[in-house]
Formats: sequence, structure tokens, C-alpha cells
Amino acid sequence: VHESLFPNEILPNYKEKVDFGLHPGSLQVFGAWWRATTSHDERSSWAVLDIHHYHAWGLACAGTVEGAPTGGYACSDVAGKTVVLAGCAQWASVYRSTLEKECGQGLKLASAEFSASTHHSVRHACNDVSTLKMSFDMQVAGAEDADVELFWWSYKMPYGGAFRRAWSFKHLMYLLGVLPQPDEGTFHCGDHIPPHGEPKDSSG
Repeated sequence: VHESLFPNEILPNYKEKVDFGLHPGSLQVFGAWWRATTSHDERSSWAVLDIHHYHAWGLACAGTVEGAPTGGYACSDVAGKTVVLAGCAQWASVYRSTLEKECGQGLKLASAEFSASTHHSVRHACNDVSTLKMSFDMQVAGAEDADVELFWWSYKMPYGGAFRRAWSFKHLMYLLGVLPQPDEGTFHCGDHIPPHGEPKDSSG
């Protein structure tokens, strides 16, 4: 489930919708449901609550080439993006503290979808390696501090075009120098893949 699922009017103390997760309103609703659905023993032993989270869909945590008003920082503004991303990485601690107020200690929490993307549109998103690395590193560090298990959006997406830099884990690791090969497909746009039984072209 994603934290932005709920409309404003059903959320406690939620006067303004904030998709980047620092407002605990939607998390309180998830917590109440989790408490009613599972027992304390289940929550502390095997039941894992998974709430998906992306900086790319919240204006306050988004980064863009042009900066405000389409994002909370400009890709080239090192000081600005450091402050914004450090604050937004606190989502994991808000997640844990809010759920623990509702359900008690010892919860198993996960966010099984995240990425380094800074904006949902590649036309606006930061694609420079330094920003992608900062986005990735700060989210991982914040989740580790809050004991929230993370899973990347997709290990590879070889036909994802410009989206690969921030959404393909394999391609990001290549950009960061961890892996030797980029995330590339076997085929390319415009390639003709003959179907089974297609006669060979004998002209020439």
C-alpha cells in the first residue's frame, strides 16, 4: 500500500495532503488497521507491515532541474538538496514512531518500493550521479536508523530508457561504479525480431 491512498477528509489532523510521508495522518490510519487486524505476537514475530514510499511523488521532497516551484530543490543546489533530502529521509523514523504509538514496540516494518528518483517526470528529474547517490544513501541510512527494511523498485529494467538511472538498481549500481555493466537490453528500438517460421529474405 502507498501512504497517499487516503483522501484528506478521513485522515486525523490532516488539513493538507502531504504525500512525502512526514505528516503521520495516513500512517495513523494504517496503524489502527494493523492493530485491529493482527495480534501483538503476530506483529512481533512474523507479520510485516509494508508501506511504499517515494520522494518522486511529493513536491516537498522532489528535486528538479529547474527547482521551485516544480520541486523542493534544484539538482545543482548542493546545500539545498542536502537539507531537503536529509529531512525527507526522516520518513522512516516517522513511520516507525507513528506505528509504535498505535501498535506497540517490536514491529516488523518494511517499505518494499523505493527508488533514487527525485521526480516522477524524467523531463524534470535530477539525473546526475551525485544527486541520485545522495537520494539513495540518505534513504538507506534513514531506514537503517529506524529499522525499516527497504526493497528497491526493480533490480533491472533494460528497456526503461531514461528512467533506468533512478529506477533500475542494476543501472544505478553501474553508475556508482559498483557493477561493471549497465542495465541494457538484448534488443534495441527498431530491431526486427523475426517470428518463428518467417521466411528468410533472399533478395541480394
